[in-house]
Amino acid sequence: MSKKFKSLRRALRSLRSPTAAEGSVTPDAPSGTILREYQLYAADKKTITYTREASSLPGNEKAISLKPFALLPATTTELEATISSRSLANLNLFGLSKDKLGFTEPRPTTALESTGFKPAKAICRNVTGTTGVPTSSKITGEKYSKKPNSSYTFPVGRTTANASWHEQRAAILASVAGAGGNKSVSFKVEVY
Repeated sequence: MSKKFKSLRRALRSLRSPTAAEGSVTPDAPSGTILREYQLYAADKKTITYTREASSLPGNEKAISLKPFALLPATTTELEATISSRSLANLNLFGLSKDKLGFTEPRPTTALESTGFKPAKAICRNVTGTTGVPTSSKITGEKYSKKPNSSYTFPVGRTTANASWHEQRAAILASVAGAGGNKSVSFKVEVY
């Protein structure tokens, strides 16, 4: 579970008697409270669904290839991966390119398929609004302010200039920071 629910998890534990045995059943939180809504969610008794706007749908997936960080820098082996056509069309928005991210599209026929391989990813977010829109959390019902934004996920591979994950991540961060506007980036590591 997310760190943001840490206080709610602690509040649920505090509903038990101080003398209760570890692992004992937690009593129900008061009905209609934020804590009760979270308790239902945590116990899988509340189904959460999100409807994506048409503009955020990924579109077709394009086959690409990239050099994984798990292999030695001198290797020329490239593995298959995919990118959505929506993300591919928005590389420039973040000051990025195929070369900077370290992937080739279209995928060359020499690229290998590797079961279980998941490339490193850069998740870039572009906040387009200045005023937050009041929104209710689907988990707790609590109100928060959400600025209009869009996010894109880009696969990341090794490049000649940035042979390590640390170097490549720093280069991408610098590109996004230099793109102007209210943009951010987070990363997921490669699974090989």
